[in-house]
Amino acid sequence: MTTILHVAEVLKGGTASYIDELLSDQVRRHGADKLCLLVPASQVGSLTQAAGVEIVGFPDGGRLTNLRALQRGVRRLLRRRRFDLVHIHGTFAGVALRAMVWPGRRPPLIYCAHGWSFDRQAAGWKRALMAGAERLLAARCERIVCISEHDQASALARGLPAAKLVTIRNGIRDQLPAPDAVAWPPSRLRILFAGRFDYQKGIDLLYGAMAALGPDYAAIAIGDASAGDFELRAAAPNVVQTGWLARDQVQAYLQSCDVFVMPSRWEGFGLSALEAMRAGRAVVAAGVGGLPELIQPGVNGYLVEANSAAALAAALRRLDPPAAAAMGVAGRERFTALFTAARMNGEIHALYETLLAPVAAHH
Repeated sequence: MTTILHVAEVLKGGTASYIDELLSDQVRRHGADKLCLLVPASQVGSLTQAAGVEIVGFPDGGRLTNLRALQRGVRRLLRRRRFDLVHIHGTFAGVALRAMVWPGRRPPLIYCAHGWSFDRQAAGWKRALMAGAERLLAARCERIVCISEHDQASALARGLPAAKLVTIRNGIRDQLPAPDAVAWPPSRLRILFAGRFDYQKGIDLLYGAMAALGPDYAAIAIGDASAGDFELRAAAPNVVQTGWLARDQVQAYLQSCDVFVMPSRWEGFGLSALEAMRAGRAVVAAGVGGLPELIQPGVNGYLVEANSAAALAAALRRLDPPAAAAMGVAGRERFTALFTAARMNGEIHALYETLLAPVAAHH
């Protein structure tokens, strides 16, 4: 039976959801005892599908410290367990495991950045440096999983080797809990945001749009500030902040809103938008990264100009609850046709099989 190690340097948000989807399938295929996780000790609670799986937490104390902690954690694990395959999640884990000297024969490595560091808004030299590192480290893994067509095009444009790249678009399971009752403020349109209150996710753009829309509209913003150099200075009386909520609570809000907004400045894929589509909700999102692969303008939502609060406000003004409901139905259909976890897990499993065949032949 195949033994698999999953390694992540950050779990919060989309990476935890992604690993959960893989675990729910891989426990069934391989058995919980054949899986292992090396993840930040403080974020283990982000996972909901890891019952019976060995979880090794490393002390997360900052990016450079984490690189060393990940390498130490892998070496300790290898002293007592053998892995047929290692699946790496996120840029920093990708650097740590691909740059390290492995004791003995290295198992095949699959690396997924979950959105390229060189696609983020940063100084040109920084992005060039990040792309250079990715090109260099590409030789140190067997496959690189791109989570969207955009991700693959971006990787090719930056010179990553086409032979190593495989596009497996994100998917989530088609399971919706019975919604809890949610109290919404009076509004022409129930508008929902969920994510980090940071520059990437465009929370400041939501506040700008809500200020422009005025008191007839109200939004609920789920999330909070994360570490970084961005501080939300905007204020609007028609935005209610809830703080971070458990995943089932977020689902309750998703299933009772009219429209989900995602004004991100960059996104590798846009998992939150997909969760809204699964819940049968219209989505208004910035036309960046993988989001145009999810949203068909005028069908299941609108794509708006990035970095523009005015464009976001204009799109929300175009919607009313009946129009949003019709778009939500179309979004739900698009989700079930293209973006289920069953499809994603099948493609991941096929990739594993491809990489494990030469290993099996060697043994």
